[in-house]
Amino acid sequence: MSAFPWKLLEVVKLLDDRAAADLRQLFRQPGPLSQNPCYKFHLSEGAVRRGMDQLKELKCSVADLEQRTALLREAFPFQGYIQKVEERGISHEQLVRVETFAATHCPSWHDIRAAEDTLSMDTLNLYQLTPWCIKPATIERNCSMVELFSDSPCLPSNFCSHWWGEPLRDFVACIGRHCAVRQLCFRSTFYWICAYANRQHALSEELNDDPKQTSFYKAMCLADCLLLILDNVGPAMPFTRVWCAYELFMALIDEDRKKKPLLLDTVAHTKAGACAYPAGTFVLTDGFTDAEAKVRDAGFPAEAEACKSLRELCFPIHVLEKGMNLRLQEAQASEEADRRHILNSVVGKQLHELDEAPPLEHANYTEVNAQLGSRFAVACFEPAFKKGSPSLRLSVARALQADPWRRQLVLNIDNIPKERQAAAFGVCVADLPANLQDLSLIWKSFAADSNLAALAEKLPISLHQLRLDFELCKQISDAGVAALAEKLPISLQQLRLDFTTCSQISDAGVAALAGRLSISLQQLQLNFRGCQISDAGVAALAEKLPISLQQLHLDFVMCEQISDAGVAALAEKLPISLHQLHVDFELCKQISDAGVAALAEKLPISLQDLQLRFARCEISDAGVAALAEKLPISLRQLQLGFRGCLISDAATQAARSLESLRAWAAASELGAAPDLEMRLSSGEETAEGLQEKDEEGEEGEEGEIGKPSHESRRARPAAPAAPWRGQPPTLALPAPSPAAPQTRHSTAKNAETSSDTVLAEGLADETDVGSLDFAYHFDNSALSKVPSLFETMCSALLCATTLEKLSLKVVGCQQINDAAVAALAERLPISLQDLQLDFMGCQQISDAGVAALAEKLPISLQQLQLVFYGCQQISDAGVAALAEKLPISLHQLQLNFNSCQQISDAVVAALAEKLPISLQQLQLEFSCCNQICDAAVAALAEKLPISLQQLQLDFTYCEQISDAAVAALAEKLPISLHRLQLSFEECWEISDAGVAALAEKLPISLHQLQLDFMGCQQISDAGVAALAEKLPIGLRQLHLDFRGCQQISKAAREAAGSLGSQTLSEEGEKARVRELGARPRS
Repeated sequence: MSAFPWKLLEVVKLLDDRAAADLRQLFRQPGPLSQNPCYKFHLSEGAVRRGMDQLKELKCSVADLEQRTALLREAFPFQGYIQKVEERGISHEQLVRVETFAATHCPSWHDIRAAEDTLSMDTLNLYQLTPWCIKPATIERNCSMVELFSDSPCLPSNFCSHWWGEPLRDFVACIGRHCAVRQLCFRSTFYWICAYANRQHALSEELNDDPKQTSFYKAMCLADCLLLILDNVGPAMPFTRVWCAYELFMALIDEDRKKKPLLLDTVAHTKAGACAYPAGTFVLTDGFTDAEAKVRDAGFPAEAEACKSLRELCFPIHVLEKGMNLRLQEAQASEEADRRHILNSVVGKQLHELDEAPPLEHANYTEVNAQLGSRFAVACFEPAFKKGSPSLRLSVARALQADPWRRQLVLNIDNIPKERQAAAFGVCVADLPANLQDLSLIWKSFAADSNLAALAEKLPISLHQLRLDFELCKQISDAGVAALAEKLPISLQQLRLDFTTCSQISDAGVAALAGRLSISLQQLQLNFRGCQISDAGVAALAEKLPISLQQLHLDFVMCEQISDAGVAALAEKLPISLHQLHVDFELCKQISDAGVAALAEKLPISLQDLQLRFARCEISDAGVAALAEKLPISLRQLQLGFRGCLISDAATQAARSLESLRAWAAASELGAAPDLEMRLSSGEETAEGLQEKDEEGEEGEEGEIGKPSHESRRARPAAPAAPWRGQPPTLALPAPSPAAPQTRHSTAKNAETSSDTVLAEGLADETDVGSLDFAYHFDNSALSKVPSLFETMCSALLCATTLEKLSLKVVGCQQINDAAVAALAERLPISLQDLQLDFMGCQQISDAGVAALAEKLPISLQQLQLVFYGCQQISDAGVAALAEKLPISLHQLQLNFNSCQQISDAVVAALAEKLPISLQQLQLEFSCCNQICDAAVAALAEKLPISLQQLQLDFTYCEQISDAAVAALAEKLPISLHRLQLSFEECWEISDAGVAALAEKLPISLHQLQLDFMGCQQISDAGVAALAEKLPIGLRQLHLDFRGCQQISKAAREAAGSLGSQTLSEEGEKARVRELGARPRS
């Protein structure tokens, strides 16, 4: 005992400081001391020392410390020791328990650095939580916080790199959002967080001078993902801390790690009002989430990219900028020794060299800085060109160019404002990373030949995958395709080019491309829909198809010059290694049974997946029979489209599946009776010996309608057509001059200069011009095959909390129901100012879906467009629910309830009653709502906002509407109207009187007028004359439609027609209409 007498004095002091009553109670307990519950005083040498240290740190009394420790002991009872520090992961659920405890007791804590400052949950961070919660909770057992939650190893799948100064509440929110986005279990997914995993009273045992012997490194070796958590305080303080920089080095380039490279996910939290951002938690993922990967793996990579793009679109720019400008070598540490050790470890120095001064520059610093910078540049690309300043866009360009280690790049220029797309393209091609292996670029409508040439010049020779989408780029011609083809890397394994409706592309462009296809190509997808392609182009392509090809997708829809000879030429050259073949010849009307037979004859025996579409071609049962007879035995998937072809019902039914087509072919070989074909067509027989029964199949996706089966017995297979043997295509014109610098810049200075040059044009101002917007048109095929796509897109909205404009279009999809609409509504960002949703033909949507949407409309909305055309389950109840919740801030409102025939007068009146007074533009469509009559129009007119400048109403086929309704509407037209568009097509009760009443009240401020009285047969020349006489003098544009009004004379019709096709800016045109108005009325 003589070895530690001072420690006994400390014990005595601790005991003396206890309340006397407590001590008396201790010794009055019956039984031996070992059974007394108060025998929880861990008065070992370490426990005493830790207790004294805690008293000094918190500057509190022993009684206060004991009370706080008891509360912690109750909240977090010790579970057991976990030997390996790297196996002490903590879950989100456990972190929430810590947060909840802190929220309860935080008001009684003070900042130990300034005792008078009470702590608040708004700012409470790990520096403050540790002395008040983590250390007192672990003092008695000298354990880690994790060991208060579990006594068995909790292997971390995620390693957290973060700054201790971030508020605890924000930190827990970040972990929770990461769990949600990655679809991880909140209870069983473990994150390694140093404050909770390390034993805070024995840090020296878990740290080491060699960073690769520390608990941090060991935990990273176990994890699959490094989660970088960026605060809003600094912002992004981890980029300035050397430990975080080291962890990033580990994730990106450490070669000692035995597992595959760490994924690098990034999450950030912002508070309302911080840097003009509302509160939100945002996640950037390394690659796709599981939900997005499911969409991609189903064959819809563009849809998966769209989900990821939306999810990451609103990541705060000011945080991303910090990442783009990272300089690892300038990061700081609380201890200078840590900084030296870490930087020397990064540059590869040996253990005995770790105390030396680290180098100021090193290749490893450069690689980490460049890789991380380009990651954030890609994430920042779209927001930078939508809202960022020129300096930010330059930073994006420089960061992309500075990363020669980048292997994949996906950029969508199409989502950027049109006036900045050229500059964005310049950033893309100014200096593509030299070692890029996978490049995807989308730029629709505005790309030209010169852009293709510029891109071609910069394609890295290392490319393995190339996807370019130039749909609707009508300025692209054969010359642009040839320029691109000339520079295609020989290393390409996958090539996807989309030139849909690039109408200047002809056979010459296809031939130029074919001549440069890489012999190593395994996957080829070419879309020439709507181009000027003939048999010559198809034959030229077929001649050069690489023999190694395994997947081939060709789209020649609307290429009307392609005939049987082109199909036969393609068939003759199909590579024998093909596993997947998708070809679309829809509307190629020169293709007949002979073409199908020629293709069937040459199908590779290795084929497993076959999709052929010959919709609206000259195909009969003979063509289907030829195909059925030659299906490869290896085939596993078959999809055929013969919509609009002259085939029988039996053939139509047979073509709906691989099994039914084989059964149909087998029936022919066995000489089956005619009634067997009838049974086959209804699905009563299969190929397995024609014995097993099957239910009649549903109508196919294509909805083919053929001739009745009794009109034609089983057709004999058609004879194959001969391949095309004509003249090869003429050569394409010389490649145009590239629209971007052609030489690769090797120095950073030169790269910077080239970027400045590319971005300078038209970007001189420092103001933001755009908004964060997202538009997407759902593909029905994708939704039918991957129903989870809609939910995945909705989930992405959870991270889009600063989105200002959202446009989604889902047309004719039966997978979209009330539940889907409600799920979407639940996730609408409160920041939205413009919302456009098109559910045309989604017949599963009812009043419940409309009501759920109305309930969640953001109050900040200024523009709202909803299309429920053909949603026939919607009635007055749904519209009334929507009217009740219309945001009062609305300036523009467009509602389309076309063909919702349950809607009546009552709900139009209810809607009118709730129109926001701030409305400036109103568009309502009630076409074919035949319960609507004069009362509805009058009620609506009565409530039109006086501020209205544009009004568009469609009451087509509302046959109960008469002159009274038109007159009531005319009487209440706002005097501020600039544009008026009315459609009363086929409203048969409207006559000259209605037209005259409308003409009499046209606002004098009107600039544009469009009136549709088509089919209103009571209107005559008198009505036209009345209108002509009262046209406002300020009118600039006029469109009139009186087709089907048989009482109108040819002269009046011609006069109205000529005025309707021109503007009225010229006095001569005005005179013509005045002249018509001056004629005597019949």
